[in-house]
Amino acid sequence: MKHALGIQKQLRVQEQRLREQERGLLEADIAFLKSQINPHFLFNALNFLYAQVYPLSEPTAKSVLLLSDIMRYALNEGGEQGKVMLDKEIQHLRNYVALNQLRFGQQLQVRFEVQGSTQFLLILPLVLITFVENCFKHGELFDAAHPLLVQVRVEENQLWLYTSNRKRTGPVEHSTGIGLDNTRRRLAAIYPERHQLTVHDGPDSYTTHLHLVL
Repeated sequence: MKHALGIQKQLRVQEQRLREQERGLLEADIAFLKSQINPHFLFNALNFLYAQVYPLSEPTAKSVLLLSDIMRYALNEGGEQGKVMLDKEIQHLRNYVALNQLRFGQQLQVRFEVQGSTQFLLILPLVLITFVENCFKHGELFDAAHPLLVQVRVEENQLWLYTSNRKRTGPVEHSTGIGLDNTRRRLAAIYPERHQLTVHDGPDSYTTHLHLVL
């Protein structure tokens, strides 16, 4: 009996070490990606473009400003314990949707809903955006009868994200996001036993359900 308990304890320790190693690798991956871009140069360039474009086209200037906010969040966020305020993560989603609306003349059919209080909660950054990016990459977004649906619901320290879209039949949009596989790894490393992700890839539609205990 003692021998069996000892083996179980060793297995738990090994599992914990593997999770810590995987978390370290993921953090190193993100740090490497950020190091490939000089933020000072990037934001100076975007500010220059904004000033040059604004007198000619206010919508285009607004697009540059949104892009600057999106890039700033992606490069700079991730405070203590690698987490950010949930409010900021949701604003990042809103900026992404708004930028795409500007690209397509406000013609995209998108329902973005947030339910519950999002204040004073922390979340791993750049997790939710992956699922929204996939909708824009694969979705038919001009059908008013079947709009893209993005729902965020919060109850106490629990979050639910639901996305649903009809599939596009023509060429798909190229995505530069971190990717679904990487997001699964990050969720497993940071929220072990505290998340559930279900993806349904149907013939005509694509849905995701994510539940997180923050």
